[in-house]
Amino acid sequence: MKKYSEDYEIVVTKDENGRERETAEYRGDYFDVTFTVGDIAKYKNLSILLLALTIVFHVGAGFIDNQGMYQFFVALPYVFAFFPLLYLALGIFHLPKETRKFRRDEIGLSFDRIKTMSRVLLIFLGVGILGEIVFLLFFAEKTYWPLEFLYILLQALAFSTVILFIRLQKRIHIQKFSDISEQKP
Repeated sequence: MKKYSEDYEIVVTKDENGRERETAEYRGDYFDVTFTVGDIAKYKNLSILLLALTIVFHVGAGFIDNQGMYQFFVALPYVFAFFPLLYLALGIFHLPKETRKFRRDEIGLSFDRIKTMSRVLLIFLGVGILGEIVFLLFFAEKTYWPLEFLYILLQALAFSTVILFIRLQKRIHIQKFSDISEQKP
């Protein structure tokens, strides 16, 4: 990615046949990731579980034949929530398997992406729930209320799993290795 290009340097080497090869070598900062509880494998497993629950609740809410989904202020946040959900999944699947020194692009494409996308997803889910409540209070017919409440329930469950994502991220501390060496006497 262009964002991380200044962290790499092109190095030209000659092989045994005399051909020149260009390789990219990382020259940027390294980071240390520590967890207050558990390790990276436990964090990744919990993240995958929460992601699966979020997808089940969010997609399940879309299969309900409620009248609120015909309103733009309910349907648009529902549809737009799939974008941060996709990037959240990409961030989770980019999580490394073991603890080691991490490059800046590894941190950005995994931990930072999860942090950002979970907050964006929380906003879209919240706006969608708020839109459904507005529809329920002002526009819905009473005969459709059970389906509207089921939709709100599933979206609220998806909202709560994203809150658990955010709480899970508070257990992670990311520091540059130079900052760590300055703290130790």
